Formats: sequence, structure tokens, C-alpha cells
Amino acid sequence: MHIHIYGKDGCVNCEKSKLLCQMQSLDFHYHMVGADISVDELHAKVGTPVRSLPQIFIQGDAALTHIGGYEELRQHLRQQH
Repeated sequence: MHIHIYGKDGCVNCEKSKLLCQMQSLDFHYHMVGADISVDELHAKVGTPVRSLPQIFIQGDAALTHIGGYEELRQHLRQQH
């Protein structure tokens, strides 16, 4: 499993998402919205207009799945254990 976090500077939940991945020794990549990816590209990736950050995707064996934000990441990881 590889996690992709799309966020921005100053975003508390973005930082919490990165910390959660680090604490659980999960493989993740942080993408800075506005620098690494444009807002329009992120909208296209999510499939709907993005209203909040972070936006988190999980790369499984076959596909990249959008799960939502920080709370959804926490719930997803809880279900894995």
C-alpha cells in the first residue's frame, strides 16, 4: 500500500495525515497543491471540485482509490488492523 496525500502549507489536517503515516511507518508521498499539482488537476483526479485538503488516495495492488481526508484515512487504517 502506498498513500498519496495532496495538501498545502499551513493545513493542520495535512500535517496530521503525514504524521499518522510516519507514526505507522507507512509508505507515502506528499504532493503540494499549487506547486506539484494544480487545483484543476486535483479536481480532475478526485472527479469533483475539491473543497478541503488534504485529499488522500491509496495505491493498492490494482488501482488508485480516493478515500477522502484525514478522518477517512484514520478510519481506513483502523479497518486494516
